[in-house]
Amino acid sequence: MKYKLGTILLLLSTLVNANQLGTPADAKALSDKMITHFVNKEFKEGLALAKKYWPLPEVEIDGLANQINTQWPIVDQRFGSPTGHEFIRTEKIGNSFVRYYYLHKFQSHAIYWRFSYYKPSKSWVVNEVTFMDSLEPLFEVVK
Repeated sequence: MKYKLGTILLLLSTLVNANQLGTPADAKALSDKMITHFVNKEFKEGLALAKKYWPLPEVEIDGLANQINTQWPIVDQRFGSPTGHEFIRTEKIGNSFVRYYYLHKFQSHAIYWRFSYYKPSKSWVVNEVTFMDSLEPLFEVVK
């Protein structure tokens, strides 16, 4: 009986943690999944992955997906077909914020996606998902 109770408690704790981003690595894994959807123009599906970790009303997240879909024909026209993505870097503010940057590569240019997470207490939540076509913030001085 002791073993069954221990197994049940272990399963329950796993289920509770399944809906949390417990570590920055969990947040990075979520970003990896979202960028894969975005490269395939699956913005609604990519953002849907973030819904349970984002303290925004679902209607606002759906609105963001619709806004991106509305703007995307301009990206297609200016930059051509997508050719893939590349992880660029991680930034942190203490132990409370983390950001992940990805290049979304096209035939004639690239944009970057920035995924920001905040840790208000024990787990991480999505704080921001954005894309930009100006790559200036990503350049680094090479010595």
